[in-house]
Amino acid sequence: MRMIRKWLVLAGVVVMLLGSSTGAAESSIEQSFKSPPESARPYTWWHWQNGNISKEGITKDLEAMKAVGIAGFQLFDVNWQTPAGPVVHNTPEFHDMVAFAFSESDRLGLKAGFNNSSGWTSSGGPWITPETSMKMVVWSETQRSASDSVPVALAKGNFRGLRPKKRIETDFYRDIVVLAFPTPKDADYRLDDWLMKGLNNHFGKSDSWLPDLRQAPADAVIAADSVIDVSERMKADGTLDWTPNNGEWTVLRFGYRPTGVLNRPAMNGGEGLEVDKLDRAAVELHWNTFVDKMIQDAEGTSALTEILIDSYEVGMQNWTEGFAKAFRKRRGYDLLPMMTALTGRIVNDTETTDRIFWDLRVTCAELMHENYFGYFAEKCRELGILYAVEPYGSGTFDAAEMTLMGDVSMTEFWQHENERNLWLWTTQIVSSGAHLSGNSIVGAESFTDMSGDWKAYPGGLKQLGDQAFAGGVNRYYFHSFAHQPFHDSVQPGMIFGQFGGNFHRNNTWFLKSRGWMDYIARCQFLMQSGTYEADVLVLYGDERGFNSFLRHRYNEHTYEEPVDMNEIPGLSFDLGGMASLNDLSVDDQGVIRVTHKGKRLETGYQLLLLKRADLMLPERVAKLGKLADQGAKIFAPRPLRSPSYGNHEKRDKKLNALVKKYWDTGLIQSPEAFDAAVAKLTKDCEVPESVLFNHHRIGEDEFYFLSNQKKEAREVTATFRVSGKQPELWNPLTGETRDARNWKALADGRTEVRFEMPAIGSLFVAFREPTASKGNTAPKIIDKELMALNDDWSVSFDPKWGPKAPVTFDKLTAWNESADEAIKHFSGSAVYHKTFTLPEGKDASSLKLDLGQVDVMARVTLNGKDLGLLWCPPFQVNIGDAVKSGKNSLEIEVTNLWINRMIADAAFPYDEKIYSQIRDGQPLPASSKRKTFMFEHKNVHPKKTDALRPSGLVGPVRLYEEVEKGS
Repeated sequence: MRMIRKWLVLAGVVVMLLGSSTGAAESSIEQSFKSPPESARPYTWWHWQNGNISKEGITKDLEAMKAVGIAGFQLFDVNWQTPAGPVVHNTPEFHDMVAFAFSESDRLGLKAGFNNSSGWTSSGGPWITPETSMKMVVWSETQRSASDSVPVALAKGNFRGLRPKKRIETDFYRDIVVLAFPTPKDADYRLDDWLMKGLNNHFGKSDSWLPDLRQAPADAVIAADSVIDVSERMKADGTLDWTPNNGEWTVLRFGYRPTGVLNRPAMNGGEGLEVDKLDRAAVELHWNTFVDKMIQDAEGTSALTEILIDSYEVGMQNWTEGFAKAFRKRRGYDLLPMMTALTGRIVNDTETTDRIFWDLRVTCAELMHENYFGYFAEKCRELGILYAVEPYGSGTFDAAEMTLMGDVSMTEFWQHENERNLWLWTTQIVSSGAHLSGNSIVGAESFTDMSGDWKAYPGGLKQLGDQAFAGGVNRYYFHSFAHQPFHDSVQPGMIFGQFGGNFHRNNTWFLKSRGWMDYIARCQFLMQSGTYEADVLVLYGDERGFNSFLRHRYNEHTYEEPVDMNEIPGLSFDLGGMASLNDLSVDDQGVIRVTHKGKRLETGYQLLLLKRADLMLPERVAKLGKLADQGAKIFAPRPLRSPSYGNHEKRDKKLNALVKKYWDTGLIQSPEAFDAAVAKLTKDCEVPESVLFNHHRIGEDEFYFLSNQKKEAREVTATFRVSGKQPELWNPLTGETRDARNWKALADGRTEVRFEMPAIGSLFVAFREPTASKGNTAPKIIDKELMALNDDWSVSFDPKWGPKAPVTFDKLTAWNESADEAIKHFSGSAVYHKTFTLPEGKDASSLKLDLGQVDVMARVTLNGKDLGLLWCPPFQVNIGDAVKSGKNSLEIEVTNLWINRMIADAAFPYDEKIYSQIRDGQPLPASSKRKTFMFEHKNVHPKKTDALRPSGLVGPVRLYEEVEKGS
């Protein structure tokens, strides 16, 4: 009985948290919104730079994370243009540091994870030999004729296509097969994009894998039955003892070599070849040699919760030991006699050749899914550790399918999003995969940058961060917190080159960022709860074999997969792949439902659209037909044929019958009819231009996140697909919730709500409580100025970085405009102090303080009461609980950025000798003319001629009272 009661109590807690509309549930979810749980807080990437590691620094780093409200980290060891420190990768000293970090995390209640390899590219190290590294097909070509009478030496093949710059050459080579065929008259003709299609190009992209619809010239075609295998006639030294009976023949010696690609940028002792992703035994070797040691470092703690595979950046591979056998088993025919097609030559016809390439790609992807990503997923689950993955990049795998494997699937977004637009697309893929697999977490490597110029700060990042929230991200992993191994006097200390926003304890604003972290956690709490609401499901079909989503620049050329799905105004869509098709069913309302791993999800869609589906496997089409029979509204191109060569005649016959049954009857409609079907759907949320939204249902309650992407305040009118419920406004900046003042029920069953949004502002519109009301109209609240506070401020600067004594500001001006060099180049925090008098009898309940322009954040204290941190517009705070009649004492602590101090220091030469003096924990030498120290990196150090950044309290500072318009 006791156990039953305990279960009932736990069930009751779950019901309350997931949004029953009872009063108790309101209290619970509102309280969690105001004071978010640890599970909702952001994480960070923690980069250890090239063996520069100290236990003192580890403790201080982790305590700083805890203090500001970061819940955990993923540990990377890297080397980006940094001198080697005392610790070498994967040595006992290294693992002692890792074990200490896990122990300290456990003490502080932080969640810990680690990247599975040194560097960030994928998985590798010095323990990976050429035999266990990534491999690619190579070949050499030799001409033979009937007149040739002596044996010929066949060269070992070399690579075709573009290769990565960071690689090593090895002597490893293995033969596959030697083929000979009559040389066609047109010997130069090749299939379109054949190097891309065969994965011989390191930077291959699926946009190049479309079928070649040209008819090859007859004199370029090679009949498959004319190709003979002469492997047995090649001697061990590579000499071929074979002569054709007649005519001119081409001999192809196929083999495979390591791609030579390295994990990067690895720390001292950590660099080596990347592991063979198609070979489970090789991946197991990597796991046992490094990953398992990291897991052992966490023994005795509960800190370790996840292991990460970062975005895949080591290119294609198309062969491994035993590949031919695996191909035959999976595709139903022997690849070896058909390998002439891999040289781009036309075997039988263009269609046959394209089919062989498709089979090659799919086989490579399947092996990588099972033996690399799948192996990691299996091992993590065996150990009860979460498997985190960024499932995209220049690799031989399907991004949508890999997303379904992750416990914590992750995307990324960059500070300069226009330069990295592809990452916005990966956010769509990754968040959709979480929705299709029932995972509540959509992680993101957040605010990555390529200029690391110390210009990033919370208020400047909010607009982009909110864009990521609207796109489906619900857990930030800051990029990046660089480990600080040095003495506290070394400021800002260790950096991660030009990457990221310097989210570490030595940044001027970091230890004052708790308010920002609370904002993030409030948003993430609601977005991690309940179900993401979307009306349209888009699936990528079989046309290309797989879609890995990459962007690479090589020799000034950009290789990327273009975005090919437009936004749908007022509605949301999820984007997946064929791995989700068999998870779909249709309920009795015609809604497409998802079941993943036997669990029926709350996710449901009104429409299904297929893209990249001009070629389809008949078994996929049969499943689509079954959904159509059950009432699903499906829009897909009429398939031309099946994509595979294996048993293709039978498959094409089956496909054609299915096409007649479903497309000719209209049960499945063409994509051209999709827009008209969308137009018939009721919009979920209609908002003005430059307002973004997403929608979560938590139990019976609806929560809409809205983000104003404009840098100006505006009045917003939004319409929601909800009826019969009271709209509420939830402010993630403060945790405050209140009923909407202006709203109305519309005749079409939706609800229109009107409210104010500040510049780059955000809020949640919630619908929880039933109401019979048809709306409410209230006067607009406006600010009425009571007094200005712009004169006679006393400002106390940190004496280490600025003036030693307080300075009087007769008028508020920016620090960078000061004639005093100590103020002009000041970086850090300074406290403004002023007294003002509030008239007797003045109602203080509606008073607020507006600081005007603040660069970049401010903490307000009134009469000794901390009123909180202001880190983004509007820089306003209610003071009713702290202000009093008569004399009031006001303090405003303002923090700026490091840049102005660095510009001043740029006048002095950089002293490389300082590193040797501070490496072992010694303070910054008193002889240093620079007050700041960090390693020289391109695009990171400001120049002495750079313009100073606006800093300080610029104002105008005013005291307002809130009144109804017209009063």
